[in-house]
Amino acid sequence: MQERMQFLKEDLSHLFDDQGVDASQYDDVVNFLDPITKYSNVQGYMFNIKMLKGVFDPLFELHDIKQTAEYEITTRWTMTMKFTPAQALGVSKWWSPVITFTGTSMYGFNPANGRINRHIDTWDSVANQQFFSWEAFGDFWKQLLQTFTTPALESPKYTLLKRTAKFQVRQYQPFLVASTALDNLPQTTSSSSSSSSGDATLNGTGSSSGSSSSGGGGGGINPASVGIKAFNALAGYIFGGNASSTKMAMTTPVFSSTNGTMDFVVSASVEQVSLASLPAPLDPAVQLQRRPGGIYAAAVFSGVATPRKCSEVSTQLLAALHETRLQPADSSSWMLARYNDPSVKPRFRRNEILVELRDFNLWG
Repeated sequence: MQERMQFLKEDLSHLFDDQGVDASQYDDVVNFLDPITKYSNVQGYMFNIKMLKGVFDPLFELHDIKQTAEYEITTRWTMTMKFTPAQALGVSKWWSPVITFTGTSMYGFNPANGRINRHIDTWDSVANQQFFSWEAFGDFWKQLLQTFTTPALESPKYTLLKRTAKFQVRQYQPFLVASTALDNLPQTTSSSSSSSSGDATLNGTGSSSGSSSSGGGGGGINPASVGIKAFNALAGYIFGGNASSTKMAMTTPVFSSTNGTMDFVVSASVEQVSLASLPAPLDPAVQLQRRPGGIYAAAVFSGVATPRKCSEVSTQLLAALHETRLQPADSSSWMLARYNDPSVKPRFRRNEILVELRDFNLWG
């Protein structure tokens, strides 16, 4: 089965490219099944792949693979599909949905010839995996009809490991930020006192105490509270308020944290840009920091990210994590990510609440 696993690793890397999968490695009669499609031969499977390539711009990412029975191999994957007709119709500025599924594929092998005779997919986002699953069909259409937009700007890189009906699990790569304290923090909060060359969690440095419950989901500073002063300080840095008067490109999102910080991303790649190479801020309230990344749960929502709304979403996210037995690194700490500028209409805005996870198991 080791040979079969190596074959699948290579074959799945060509799932949506011009080479395609090797149909000769499938039996004449194959049970293909996922919550909304069903085929009994490899021709049906190939037709499905061709259809997805025609309507979407699909990307398949294989995360792990293992033998789960004598003649059975199971994979863990993410499939992301950009709806290409939105671009052709000229509406991508307002509607450019990205449909994402994560889950497992169980491959059964015929012991007589070593070919695949079963291919059963399960999705993390639905409870009813049986064909035809109206729950899964609804999940597909809900994603297709989503209206929030993501600006085409540099953003921290992450791998989407899992998507449930209520949240995503992402593994972020390290990135660099300009950071400052949120407006009107309690004096007990120290949010920007760390070294400009320091390393800090994605949520920022410093801790808050004696804060009101307005932070939601465990308390702390509510990141959606007024932050005009903090925003202007960071905007000043990237628009030339630095030692070399360098004007930097806009990035997304703007992060703010219950720990009392607001961050602008200044580089999504620590390999290409170092802290030492960035111009020093002229404003002493602005610090340059490296965020080490990590594994985070993210709840995505549109509209205006008011303190009340963010508090509600953070509470719902923590409850969903508890239901699925995922453990926050700190249940009192969460972060708000806002992707769009204020001129964007609320229904098209993308906002997220992020909570760091610990001991995440991809197969759990």
